[in-house]
Amino acid sequence: MTRKLTLAAAGVVAAASAVAVMWSQEPAVPATAVAHAATTPVSAVTGVNKNTGVNKNGVSAFPLASSQADEQRVAAYWSPERLKQASSYVPSTKPSPSTRSTTSAVEVGPGDAKTRTGAPRAATPPPVATPPMVGKVFFKVGDKEYWCSASAVHSAHRNLVATAGHCAYALSQDKPVQNWVFVPGYHDGVAPSGIFVGHTLYMQEDFAGQGDFDRDYAFVTVHRGFSWQPYVESGRLKYRSVDVGRLEDKVGAFRFASGKPLGRATYVFGYPAGANPDGSRPYSGQAVKSCDGTTEKKFVSAPTWQLEHGVRLPGCPFTAGASGGPWVTGYNAATRTGYLSGITSLTWNLSGGGRLDAVSTPYFNQLTKRVYAQASKQGTG
Repeated sequence: MTRKLTLAAAGVVAAASAVAVMWSQEPAVPATAVAHAATTPVSAVTGVNKNTGVNKNGVSAFPLASSQADEQRVAAYWSPERLKQASSYVPSTKPSPSTRSTTSAVEVGPGDAKTRTGAPRAATPPPVATPPMVGKVFFKVGDKEYWCSASAVHSAHRNLVATAGHCAYALSQDKPVQNWVFVPGYHDGVAPSGIFVGHTLYMQEDFAGQGDFDRDYAFVTVHRGFSWQPYVESGRLKYRSVDVGRLEDKVGAFRFASGKPLGRATYVFGYPAGANPDGSRPYSGQAVKSCDGTTEKKFVSAPTWQLEHGVRLPGCPFTAGASGGPWVTGYNAATRTGYLSGITSLTWNLSGGGRLDAVSTPYFNQLTKRVYAQASKQGTG
C-alpha cells in the first residue's frame, strides 16, 4: 500500500551547469541540467488509466515521444544547430532557509546534525574505464534545456534507462519534462554511442502524485538510437540522422537489483558539475566521475522531501548534475558491469561546512521492482 502525503515544497528543482555536446567531430553545442514542467498526465500505455496515468499496480506511465512523429520531432529538436542555441541554467530556489541536504543540484531539505570528522574523499575517474552504459539525459523545460545523469539497465527489449524521478518529471508543474533523450558515454562534448529518444516514462505513483522522494526513481523506455552525420549541400553544412540500433545492443546495461541489505560496498557514477555551498565548483560535468565506499547500515530521512528510507554513502562529494547517476553493487572493473541498486537522488552536507560530502538514493524495494518490471515489458522497435 502506498503512502498518501502532501507535497511539502512548491516543487522540486534539480540542476546542472553549462555543457557542450559535440556530434562526432563537429562544433560543440551548449546545454545544461534539470528543472521544472505542467498538466494532467495522459498515458498511451496499455493497461494505464488515461486520466490519472496510474494502473492498478501503482505504476504511473507517461508518454514522452511514443509515436514515430513525436520521435522524429524530438530528434530534430536536438540537432547540433538547436543545441548551439541552448543556455546554461543553475536554479537556486530553496524550500526553507535552514537547509542542509540537497538534490544533486540545489540546497534543500534538512541535513544530519551529527558532526563528521575528516575531509570527504575526492571523486575520481571510474576504475579502469568508464562503464559505457552511463551517460546523460537531456531535456527541455519551458524554453530552457537541461541535463542529468543516467544509465542503461537490462530489459528483455534492450531499451531501458534508469534515472532519478526528478530528472524526468517536474513536480512543480505536475507533468513530465519535454524532449527527453539519453546520450550514453557522453564525455568532453562527444556523444560516441548516439542519441536515444525517450518513448515512455514509468515511475511509482507517489512520486508524480505526492512528491515522495522515497520514490525518486524513473525507468524510461527509448527508441532505437541515432547519430548525426554531417554533410555539405550547396556549400552549407547539414546533418542527417543515422540509425545506431537498440540501446543495450550498443552499450550494454547494468542488471537491476532490489531488496538488498544495507552496508554494502557500492560504486556511484555521475556527472557532477554544480557549486558547493561555499561557491566552489570542483567539477565540469564533461566526464563521468565515481565515488565508492560502504553505504550506512541504517536508513536516513529528509522530511522536507518526504524521504524516510534513504540509503546514504558518506564521503562522496558530488554536486549538481549527479542526479540520476547509477549506484552499482558487485561492480566488475574489468567487464564494467554490475547490479543497479540505486540512483543518486539527494546530496548532503553532513559536516555543515562549505562542501557537500555524501549522496543518497531511495531504497530499491518491491515497489521499485514493480515499476522496473512494468517498464521492462514495453518494446519500442
